[in-house]
Amino acid sequence: MRYIGVDGGGTTTRAVVVDDTLQALGRGESGSSNHYSVGLERAVENVAAASEAALADANVSQSDIAGWGFGLAGACTTAEQRTLSDALATLAAGKPLVVDEDAAAAQTGAFGGAADDVWAAGAVCIAGTGANCFGVNARGERARADGLGPLLGDRGSGYWIGEATLRAACQAHDGSGPATALLDAVLRHFAVASVDELVQLVYRPDFGKDRVASLFPVALGCAVQDEDAVALALLRDAGHQLAATALAVLSALQIEAVAVTGGVLGRDTPVRAAFESALRESLPAARIQEPLHDAAIGAALLAKGG
Repeated sequence: MRYIGVDGGGTTTRAVVVDDTLQALGRGESGSSNHYSVGLERAVENVAAASEAALADANVSQSDIAGWGFGLAGACTTAEQRTLSDALATLAAGKPLVVDEDAAAAQTGAFGGAADDVWAAGAVCIAGTGANCFGVNARGERARADGLGPLLGDRGSGYWIGEATLRAACQAHDGSGPATALLDAVLRHFAVASVDELVQLVYRPDFGKDRVASLFPVALGCAVQDEDAVALALLRDAGHQLAATALAVLSALQIEAVAVTGGVLGRDTPVRAAFESALRESLPAARIQEPLHDAAIGAALLAKGG
């Protein structure tokens, strides 16, 4: 039996074809499949493009697929899931399909099973361009925190760090904040000669969230290599914010396991160290782990279990 899983986010859509043992047979990628960002038609097109690439990579035909699993951004409510299921029905070609939110696919992949498996209970804390935490307990109850976008949340995310980096650099420039290596590093990163040029760049209509989030490795370099106090404090604050988000879900579900994923929560960084320290200070029994599988395989598991 072969299944296909699709992890669709605001930036990238990833698809994978797996067999019964969860061995990845082929993978494919395309652009955003968040229907709120690109529209329903484009979202479905990008899901189809990633799926077709995965099928081709696996040398598997669409008729060989036993079930389709979709973990998609913007699929949190029953109404959203129904709309997306209807739109994706043609792609699934009559085979069973399951549509859930992208965080649910990440959680299922992280713990290796469907939500009704006791051993699959746990939360996944995701910190990339955005940030959120989603969990399921042994009773199948769900809880989530953050994931509200840059205006309302995404605390501790790459965007959050990038925005704080920009502010710290500008405060250092005008003297309203402490001196920091972030100022020169930001100007170099964006290849501008001055803060005046930086202003012109960041307020352009095409200066997107990913450009802001691209400053995370800049802040990381200043903190680790330059031992810059401002950058280090900023990254530690991000870790504390992410720990608070995870703790909200763990407490609501009365669970202790959390898997971490996304570029911001990689190992051996000040963000990860601060996250673990703050979480264990509030919940000493917390168990922090790497995901067993990625979210695309998690989506395939949704299909396999559904």
